[in-house]
Amino acid sequence: MSNRSPWVGIVALTAGAILVLSPGRPEDGPPPRAVEAPPAPAAVLPPLAILTTAPLPPLPLLPSRLDLQQEQDVEALVAALRSPDATTRATAACELGRLGATAVTSARGELLRLLADGTRVEGRLCREEGRWRGGRWDDSSPGREAALALEELGTEVLPRLIEVLGGSDAIGRQNAAMALGLIESSNAVEPLERVLAGDPVTLVRARAAWALGMIESPLAIPSLARAVVRDGDAETRSQSAWALGMIEGADGVPALSEALRDAAPTVREQAAWGLGMIEHADAVPALADAMDDDHADVREQAAWALGMIEHSGGVEPLVRGLRDPDARVREQAAWGLGMIESRQGTMGLIRALDDEDPEVRTQAAWALGMLEDPAAAGALLDALEDESLAVQKQAIWALSRVIGKGDMDIDRSDLAARLRRALGRRP
Repeated sequence: MSNRSPWVGIVALTAGAILVLSPGRPEDGPPPRAVEAPPAPAAVLPPLAILTTAPLPPLPLLPSRLDLQQEQDVEALVAALRSPDATTRATAACELGRLGATAVTSARGELLRLLADGTRVEGRLCREEGRWRGGRWDDSSPGREAALALEELGTEVLPRLIEVLGGSDAIGRQNAAMALGLIESSNAVEPLERVLAGDPVTLVRARAAWALGMIESPLAIPSLARAVVRDGDAETRSQSAWALGMIEGADGVPALSEALRDAAPTVREQAAWGLGMIEHADAVPALADAMDDDHADVREQAAWALGMIEHSGGVEPLVRGLRDPDARVREQAAWGLGMIESRQGTMGLIRALDDEDPEVRTQAAWALGMLEDPAAAGALLDALEDESLAVQKQAIWALSRVIGKGDMDIDRSDLAARLRRALGRRP
């Protein structure tokens, strides 16, 4: 019989924490990702001096076969932008964008003209789902593909896009706003704000709000804050809430808190997401009230936001959320309590270990490990017998964090035996 303490084996065991982020719609956009800086360019050596008796005439530069082929391809694609078939026009714009800035420059005038072409084309041609940071569209159009291609030109094309943004064609304005958002230049903030405040077409205003969120300039917060509570269109209010979350400025908290009482549940859900992105304690009271919203999607997003803010004022509404009729909300509430790490949530999480949903039980076990409360040791020990292997695994990890944090009223030999059984069941 080994003389090793049963505590030694469990402390050596670790398992990754389960972070349950609320599933968002495409227009929510994922949290901003850190973009790695490009590698520094290689050092360029100075040319070697060449001693000659007389300068040699330069050799003529002949275009390579590849250059000639690409030039012919670009010419064919520019011509295809004028095709009577919408799919051909959209595909040509897409391919020009893939060829890069030089090809797009050759077609700039045609692509700018194409922005007003809203003919529906099935499917995304150039960008797969997941590459967007916000925005929602299931199909494409020649104008949308043109906007994507014009992104390649960056700020060089900004004046022409702003001109289209102020033009008379609504589809052109919408796609110009999209291109400006993709370019992400702060020089576009003011014209986009004017569109958000006064364009008569709701889809154009919504796209302007989206573009301001993509640019992420704090200068746009006042305009977006007005739109999120005053605009008559729910989609524009929702996109404005998303944009405020992307900018992450504390000045957006009051408007987003007010938007949690919006008549449209999609706006309330997006406002909760935005407040979670900003992570400011002033949002806690409004989010606590949102935990009683009639719509489960709003309650789930509010629970996520409270966890992101990590303020003790979120404990009571999240404990209440553990009794929510919707399992997604209960799971998110458990995650939020684990993020806050307040032992005031211990008893609620212990009860959640008996939840009918295994994902809720798994999340509760993870949260108890984050709290490191010795009072949870007995319940976590019982969780080693859970029918779900995921719950067992998370309970082992949680026990490894609880051990040594204080007195625990459990039998060590019983702990060792139950751990051996649990580990034996793991694949």
